Amino acid sequence: MQQILKFNGNWRNYQKRILDNLSLHLSDNKIHVVAAPGAGKTTLGIEVISRINKPTLILVPTITIRAQWKQRILSSFLEQNNADIISTDIKKPGFITVSTYQALLAAFCGKEEPLEDEETEELQEEENAPDTFYRLNKEKANETIQTLKNAKIDILCFDEAHHLRQEWWKALMYLMDNLKPKQTISLTATPPYDVDLTQWERYGTLCGSIDEVISIPELVQNGDLCPHQDFIHFSTLRKHESEQIEKILHRNLMFVQTLKGQEPLIRAITNYLTTEKEETILDNPKTYIALAAFLKWANRLIPKNFLDLFDFKQSDIPNFRDEFQKLFLSFVLFKHTPSFAEANKELIEDLLNKAKASGLVSKQTICLNDSPKIRREIANSLGKLDSIKKIVDLETKALGKNLRLVILADYIKYDVTDCSALGVIPIWQTLAERNDISLGVLTGSVILIPALILDKFKEYVQQSNLEKDISTIVFSRNQNYLKINVTGSKKSALVRLITQMFNDGHLTVLVGTQALLGEGWDAPSINSLILSSTVSSYMLSNQMRGRAIRIDKSNPGKVANIWHLASIKILSNWEQFTQGMPNASTAELEPPAQLFDCAQLVQRFKGYEAPTIKEPYTIENGLDRILPETFKFAMATRGLNEKDFLELNSTMEKLAQNRALTKESWEKGLLPPYTGAEQMLRKGVNTLRKIKTFTYKAGYSAFAAFWANVFLLPLVFTVKARLYGLSFLLIGCFIVAMIKPTYKFLHCSSPEKVIRQIAIIIIETLSSMNLIKTSLQRINIKCDKCMADGSIFISVANVSPEENNLIIRCLQEVLDPIENPRYIFARKGFLGIFETTDWHAIPNIIGQKKNNVDIFAGLWDRYIGGCKVVYTRSKEGRKALLKARKEAFSSLVAEKSKRLSRYE
Repeated sequence: MQQILKFNGNWRNYQKRILDNLSLHLSDNKIHVVAAPGAGKTTLGIEVISRINKPTLILVPTITIRAQWKQRILSSFLEQNNADIISTDIKKPGFITVSTYQALLAAFCGKEEPLEDEETEELQEEENAPDTFYRLNKEKANETIQTLKNAKIDILCFDEAHHLRQEWWKALMYLMDNLKPKQTISLTATPPYDVDLTQWERYGTLCGSIDEVISIPELVQNGDLCPHQDFIHFSTLRKHESEQIEKILHRNLMFVQTLKGQEPLIRAITNYLTTEKEETILDNPKTYIALAAFLKWANRLIPKNFLDLFDFKQSDIPNFRDEFQKLFLSFVLFKHTPSFAEANKELIEDLLNKAKASGLVSKQTICLNDSPKIRREIANSLGKLDSIKKIVDLETKALGKNLRLVILADYIKYDVTDCSALGVIPIWQTLAERNDISLGVLTGSVILIPALILDKFKEYVQQSNLEKDISTIVFSRNQNYLKINVTGSKKSALVRLITQMFNDGHLTVLVGTQALLGEGWDAPSINSLILSSTVSSYMLSNQMRGRAIRIDKSNPGKVANIWHLASIKILSNWEQFTQGMPNASTAELEPPAQLFDCAQLVQRFKGYEAPTIKEPYTIENGLDRILPETFKFAMATRGLNEKDFLELNSTMEKLAQNRALTKESWEKGLLPPYTGAEQMLRKGVNTLRKIKTFTYKAGYSAFAAFWANVFLLPLVFTVKARLYGLSFLLIGCFIVAMIKPTYKFLHCSSPEKVIRQIAIIIIETLSSMNLIKTSLQRINIKCDKCMADGSIFISVANVSPEENNLIIRCLQEVLDPIENPRYIFARKGFLGIFETTDWHAIPNIIGQKKNNVDIFAGLWDRYIGGCKVVYTRSKEGRKALLKARKEAFSSLVAEKSKRLSRYE
């Protein structure tokens, strides 16, 4: 069949890399490419479709993106006279059919496809958002599938498949099961790394394993994304917000305080800890430590059998801080064992009613200092308007008329006229009187422009042939602004028009919703972005950020600043705050942690790779990379106060004004990567082989020397000569015997060396299971210790994304606290003589088969030392698991390992 689509441009090096390996990626009938915004994944996807050259259905998340796919095919792959091969109607498929996931579901339900993208006032997470259509109609679904079969659709292409809502998944899986495509192509900028294992496995079943990744650092290095940096700006709560939060916290603490004097509750907990089975306690030790912490706080003796179980004294039990308060209340009210519930039914019911009355319970979850009301107050704090004004001042001063700033919010809040809520209209109102910016509003339902640019706006309308579809009226709330009205079918055209005016500089600041501007909207001129949106999802926040980091051909030196807003509430007057509470001993109760929406920032920054703010510059993810050392030190030692946050704001502002430094940090961070890791691993493998060879030769020599001594010693007449010979024999045997232990000692003489050896063991085991297909000779392992805080960083290079994910997950299972693995093992001491109490889990994927466990144990013996493996599903193994958990209890207060993405 003659190839219909033909690319008329030039391929970038990373696109060419993927296309050169296309036959390999297509061998399992699924190709899955992760490409950062700006990598040209749409063009890449069309080229893959072109080379397969079969009728294809392309599914995308929005109508806006559907139009972009069609336009890209027409402009880059087709002559205009072939445009009829493209269809956007799933009920009338063409050679190339571009449709939305929602249209697929609509067809499967016998409904009509929506004419335009929905933009809701309330932000909802994709997975939980309700859909217009509820139930799949198999008869209608089968009709649609038969239509696709009649059109000989053999290829399915999923764009941004991470974006799917629950009902869309059902439709897609039904399509896959019944259409049975010969090939699937999956493209995404943001895989759902932050979902649970079940959702990730579902995603993997649809899209297949990740074949190629085009990262943001690679794109910056190649000049396809601009240098950029993330900054945080903290704001304090307004007085009424602060008072509301303090009221909630005081009420919660009052409830916790009353528990201290409830004798029935204290007796119930004491009796339960006295009688509960050891196995039950050790299955969930942290919860039971919380029960003991409550007794300690209530100045009661903790049962001796419980303390003996953990080898504790009463003083070893931690304070009854907020973490243990939540665990304690969760157990008592919801997650109790049947035996506790049966013995304390009336007590539980009474406490539950009181907890609900105090506002501590939300959807069977205990909320102390993180209730939904507190989160809403903080997330939507009006203090963020102050931060926005400050950032606009700073960016205007730095860039002047070259400023192209976008501010994204969750809500429109059209009915709010007094800036009493956080949203698009209140933000606009906060900035509307400024004379140093040209301010516009762009949402699905409200579009505002300054009256001063009306003539220029009319020129753009005329050029776009939209005179009959667009009208303007003076905005009733401000005579200096115009509200634009448009007919429904031309809304997308108006969005493009306003975007072009922004790119051309007639508008310098745009305020809009993440629903409209967060995905599929393209304005390469953006050089500053403020995310007032509270969304923490890795996927959504990365898409919004991707709007700002695209290159601008009209501004080759573009450097983008991305601002993240957060609110703080610090209870500095803790003693005064707790006055008047019953059971006056509140000293054991720790004040709640600083209340600012940092948890969402931590979640967001897992998906952001950019330079650290100090030398030596490295490109990595995580919030730590932009926090000054003084801030981190204060957070880890004395706790943070308002002054710390104000100083951090000052640091962020200074760094943001120095765009030249941002560019320099990228240049230094993207220097040729360190190559010693490859040499190190190869040297390790080669040295091991040399040692084995040397051991064999040395053993052979010792063997020859032994028999030579046996036969020659009687012929030697002097005793002294015989003693010399015997000594030579013994020393030689000792040297040979010590070669292997000495090798192990040298390679395990520090924590980072031990972890590196563990990585080698895991990789070789997975390779023997055919889960690592990359040649072991190509894999590079780098393990370094940070001298500042003792952290150990380990990275594995030259493996596929799926292999890397598997290796890191297995490493975490070995190094993190033991949970419930099939196999555990105890390490043995030097020479394997003394067994230690250092227990580890064998990764679950290895523990599925005994043969794989034996390989793991054999490699552990070879590279580190002896170990004792225990199967935990037997009676004796269960006891060993309980012992391992008990002896590893100290890990409850230790940090777990963290995953860090670093460009090397």
